Amino acid sequence: MIERRFRSLWERLQSKKLHMPHFLSEVHLQGIRGIDDLRVVFDYPVSVIAGGNASGKSTVLFAAACAYKVPGAGVKDFVPSTLFPDYRPKLGGRTDGKDAIVIEFDYSTPKGRLSMRWRRSKGWNRSFLGRKNAAQPERPLYLRTLSNLSNPSEVRGVLSMSRLSAAPDETPLTASQIEFAQQMLPFRYSEVVNLSSGSKHLLFAAQESGAAYSELHMAAGERAILRLSQRIAQLRGALVLIDEVETGLHPWVQQLLMLQLQQLALRNDLQIIVTTHSPVVLDSVPSYGRVFLERDVTGRVTVRPPYRDVVQNALYGRSDDALSLLCEDDAAEGILQGVFDVLLPRQRIRRESVHIGGDTGAAEFPAHAAAFRKFGRIESFVFVLDGDRRDSDTTRKIRDGAGRDVPVLFLPGRDAPEVWVWETLPRHKAAVAGELHIDDGDLSERMSRQNAIYDSASDRPSEIAKAKLRGLSEPLDWEVPDICRIVARLEVERTESDIQPLVEQLENALNKWRAE
Repeated sequence: MIERRFRSLWERLQSKKLHMPHFLSEVHLQGIRGIDDLRVVFDYPVSVIAGGNASGKSTVLFAAACAYKVPGAGVKDFVPSTLFPDYRPKLGGRTDGKDAIVIEFDYSTPKGRLSMRWRRSKGWNRSFLGRKNAAQPERPLYLRTLSNLSNPSEVRGVLSMSRLSAAPDETPLTASQIEFAQQMLPFRYSEVVNLSSGSKHLLFAAQESGAAYSELHMAAGERAILRLSQRIAQLRGALVLIDEVETGLHPWVQQLLMLQLQQLALRNDLQIIVTTHSPVVLDSVPSYGRVFLERDVTGRVTVRPPYRDVVQNALYGRSDDALSLLCEDDAAEGILQGVFDVLLPRQRIRRESVHIGGDTGAAEFPAHAAAFRKFGRIESFVFVLDGDRRDSDTTRKIRDGAGRDVPVLFLPGRDAPEVWVWETLPRHKAAVAGELHIDDGDLSERMSRQNAIYDSASDRPSEIAKAKLRGLSEPLDWEVPDICRIVARLEVERTESDIQPLVEQLENALNKWRAE
């Protein structure tokens, strides 16, 4: 049910993006915190930035906080000189270097597309890249960092509320503020009020059960959710930035929080950017809402492509107790699924013990291998290349990245997997027709029609085979990987098939994985 709610939200939010008056679409960083040249593109109203420690997640978040003039904020609240301060004491010889820094933004505004640049040489200044009479766009903004939850000065300020000489002001939280929190917490509030005196604030809650207490006695997760609810539930059109959004929250609550944030973004025209180390948070947005940062051994920070699940699972905290296979695309994934439809029952291995992922492209495999090696995940990985890669040097590059002789297997045939599937399909027409819920003659007619349409085409054989499979599958409401899976499963049972070397190698990989 929650997956359906997420997918519905993803479609509606992506459509809503086109109509949002403000949208920060790109941040470009140069010369800051070891980042030489980094462009981060935001393509979805709720973006998740992930990556290892010191990969630049918080730097990107703080840079985004400098994009707008914030109504009601002080002149030094959301500017680079405040968010990226330097250590320059009057005494002592150690100071931060004063390198040139550029932070550049590209965004949609009610007045059209706009670019703006912050540059630091001797001091910080703004420019609009030659556009005359331009001004920094105004937008409400909320920034929550990890320190907001445990900052000693904040705690001291809260404690000082108990020593006031006059009663603090009381402001009940609104229905929308409480509703946001209630969707995630396991109990019901009868009221939540904000006690304030000057710049000091303290939340006080009463539950329907009769319990009443200040935030000094709240669990860290409850306090984080209530404070977040108080600050963002009534924002309209704002940019919301949250560092390490999962801090103090159970994985189930993390999922609910991401659901509520996306619902709030849809309802209130918010753009939300969060950083995380949590795979639960990553799973809560579509692939085009994920930004993966990586800092290599030279210190260079780059944006990696959005990973498919098999890569994400390996690098972001999923179980080690699985054999993972990385292939090139959905068709290859379908063939592997068909092989394992036979192998796993034969070996009495559960389906969830094997993870298969594609859509990264073979060119990305060496980088993935290096990442798996870096994070200690390489032992349980098998790389599967298309048949047309047999004579390439991709195998050597993968093993160089992995730092060891990892398994690199090949799909049957000497071309793209779709070519092998289309050429093999006639051998199993009756069985395939049964799986597709049509009769044998209907399948033969459909295949003949595709051959007549495309056999004279001048494209490469791989493109022709892909077009034929699409033309066959789509009118029947099936996907190309489904047909690949059916054909592969039937071929595994044929002992003279050219898929048997792959079957034997996968069986060996399973046995080795199970024995380790």
